[in-house]
Amino acid sequence: MSRPRPKISAAQLKRPTLDTKFHIDFGWWEQSDLDLKTYLFSRLEIGDESALEQGVEYVDLVDPETGEVRQVDSFQYAMQTYFSQLPDDFVRHSSLVDAVFYLLLANANKPMSAMEISSRVDRDPEIVLKTISGPRIYQGIRPIFDEGG
Repeated sequence: MSRPRPKISAAQLKRPTLDTKFHIDFGWWEQSDLDLKTYLFSRLEIGDESALEQGVEYVDLVDPETGEVRQVDSFQYAMQTYFSQLPDDFVRHSSLVDAVFYLLLANANKPMSAMEISSRVDRDPEIVLKTISGPRIYQGIRPIFDEGG
């Protein structure tokens, strides 16, 4: 009697490096038992939640580097605006995982390498990499691997 062997994708075998890009996988939030909006409201001093209810579902954003226009959820846009206006030292006084999460939100979830992240949160790049690339997924922060490579 033969036992089938588990299939492992190429991405599962790759190990993130200091140059690997990371982003927030919003699908992780949808599949988890956590709610992103509730999580953020419970941790931040945003004030009245109704202030974020803009009556608009999506906002058009233009990438200043490429000129590409993409639509983002109005809540995601509000969070990006909120986090991008925080004082520079805010992320330095947060836990490492929170700092990375807030930085990615402020950066419109544009993928960033562990090196880029470490310089913005003023933490050792090796510690950043080890923390966000381990087997446990924190706040949906995941590496991005090219499927072809």
